[in-house]
Amino acid sequence: MGNNSFLLGVCVLPAAPKNWARTVSYPGYIHEILNHAGVCYQNISLSELPENLAGLKLLLTVGEYALSSDIANQLSAWVQAGGTWISIAGTAGIPELFGVEVETPESTSWGGGMGTLGEGYLKPCAAHPILQRIPFPLHYFNGTPVHVNGGTQLASVLDAHQRSTKRAAIVENLVGSGRCLLITPDITGSVVRIQQGIGVTRDGVPASDGTAPVADDVLKSGDGGVLDWIFDRQPLEGAPGFTAFLKPIADMWRELVLRSLFYLAQKQKISLPLLWLYPNSIPAIGHLSHDTDQNDPELGAQLLKTVKQAQVKTTWCVILPGYDEELMAEIKESGCELATHYDALDYPWSEEEFDRQWRALCQLFGEEKPVSNKNHYLRWEGDSDFFSWCVRHCIRIDQSKGASKTGEAGFNFGTCQTFFPVTFEGETLDVLEMVTSTQDLHIFAPEAIAKPLLDAALQHHGIFHLLFHPAHINKPGVAQSLLNAVEAGRAQGIEWWTARQINDWERARRKTTWIDHSISDEGASVQIRTGDSLTGATLLWLCPEPTADTTDVITGNVNFWGYPFEAVVFDAEAGKEYTFRLAAGV
Repeated sequence: MGNNSFLLGVCVLPAAPKNWARTVSYPGYIHEILNHAGVCYQNISLSELPENLAGLKLLLTVGEYALSSDIANQLSAWVQAGGTWISIAGTAGIPELFGVEVETPESTSWGGGMGTLGEGYLKPCAAHPILQRIPFPLHYFNGTPVHVNGGTQLASVLDAHQRSTKRAAIVENLVGSGRCLLITPDITGSVVRIQQGIGVTRDGVPASDGTAPVADDVLKSGDGGVLDWIFDRQPLEGAPGFTAFLKPIADMWRELVLRSLFYLAQKQKISLPLLWLYPNSIPAIGHLSHDTDQNDPELGAQLLKTVKQAQVKTTWCVILPGYDEELMAEIKESGCELATHYDALDYPWSEEEFDRQWRALCQLFGEEKPVSNKNHYLRWEGDSDFFSWCVRHCIRIDQSKGASKTGEAGFNFGTCQTFFPVTFEGETLDVLEMVTSTQDLHIFAPEAIAKPLLDAALQHHGIFHLLFHPAHINKPGVAQSLLNAVEAGRAQGIEWWTARQINDWERARRKTTWIDHSISDEGASVQIRTGDSLTGATLLWLCPEPTADTTDVITGNVNFWGYPFEAVVFDAEAGKEYTFRLAAGV
C-alpha cells in the first residue's frame, strides 16, 4: 500500500490442503460481505501481516491456520499493547489468546484429526451489542468447536436439532490492554450456502405442513434451499397457522460481522468510515417485478395502469412471444424496464435454448439490451452454471433464486441483499443475484406478509422485492395490495427502483476505492477515489460531525445496523479523489 495507512486490516488465512478437514469454506467471501457493506479496510495477506501490524488498530482474520511462532508472538504482543483481533472459524493455533480451548475429535479417523462444528445454531447467552438483533437461534454450517477457558462466552452452540451443547459460539477475551473476539461458526461458508443453496439435481424435500410441496417433478431454485422448515420459519401475524421465512438469516450473519467491527471500533475509539449502500442515506430499496406469463394484453394493460397509479417504475420479465408492439412500446415509454423471462418449463434447460430466447427477446426489445432476468417458475438446474450463462449474455442481475411455493415465501435464501455468487471453487461470478421473496399477494401468499418483509428490508437495509403477475391483477384485492405495498414502503423512506437501476448503482458504488484512513491528534481522515459518478453518495462515520472538501455537503445523524453514524451526502464525480476529515473530540 506504499505510504497509505489503514486502521482496519482483513487477512484471509491460508486454506488447508485439498482432502484435509477444514472449519471454513469460501473464506475469501469476507471481501464480498465487507465490500457490499462499503467498509473501509485494507486487504492484507498473511505474509504482509507483520509489516502492517503496527499501523493497525483492528484486525479481522478468517480461517483456521496455525501461525508460525514468530507471527503468533508478534500478534500476541500487538494485542497485549492494545490491539483488537476478531477471528472467524479459527484460533490461528493460539487459542489461549481468545480464552478458549479447541475441542478435538473423540476418536481418530481417516482424513480426520480436526474438530469441526458441523451443522447447528448460534444461541445468544448474554446481553451484548453485537447480539442485539438475533432474536432466535441462528442457523450455521460448520466452524471450529471450542470450549471456554478464561474468556467470556457471549453465545453458545446448539446442534442441528437445537439441543444444547458445551461448545461456545462467541467468546470475548481481554488480553493486556487489548481484546480478542472469536466467532466459531463458519460465517462465510454459511452465507454462501444459505444464499446460493446446494446444486439442484432432483426435487427438494417438502415442508411437513403441506405449504411447500416442492416435490413436483420440476427442478427449481428452491429445491436447493438449505434452511429448515421448522426452525428457520416464523409464524405470520394475521395469518393463523401460516409460517414463512420472515428473517433473512444470511444477512443476519453478515451483520454479525459488521456489528462486531463497529463494537470493537468504538472500543478502540476508531471513527470507522463506510460508503453507504444507497444514495441520500435512504434506508432500503423497493422493487416490483412482473412476469408476463401468457402475455394477455388486457391484463398487461391493467397492470401497467396500476403501476402508473402507484407512480413507480417496475421491471417486466417478458416471456416469449411477448406482448403486441403497442403495449411493449407503452411499457418502455412509461419508464419501466424490459427484462428476459427464460422459459425452461416448456422448453429444454440448456444454454443453447437460453441463447435462442435471449436473442429473440433482444430483437423484441429494440435498441436497449436487457440487463436483468428471472427464470419462469424459478426453474433451476445444477449449481452455478446458470450464472455463467448470464455473464456470457450480458445479464448483469438475476432474480431466479426465490419462492415458488407458498410455504417458501419470504427469505428462503436468507437474504434481501444483492450479492455476487461464487462457483464451487470460490471464483466470483460477474452477475448480481436479487432474490424473489414472494409472489402475488392474495394469490400466492397472504397480504399480511408484506409488512414483515418490508420491516426486514428496512432493518437489514436490503431490497423489498415483490412479484406481481399480470395474469392475477384482475383478481380481487391484488391491485390494491400492490398499491398498499408501494405506499407502505414510500412512507418508510424507501425508493422504488427497477432491477437495472439497482444493478447500475451497486456496481458504480463498488468502483469507489479507499486510498487512506488514518488518525492523528487533529482527528481522523479518509480518502476515496470514485470510479463512476454517484449522485447523492453517502459517506458514514462511526463518529459524529465530519467535514469534507466538497461543496453541497449535507450532514446528519443516522442509525444503521443498530449503530449511530454521521452521514455526509455529496455528489461524487467520476474518477475524482475526495478527502473527508473528522475533528478530534467531536
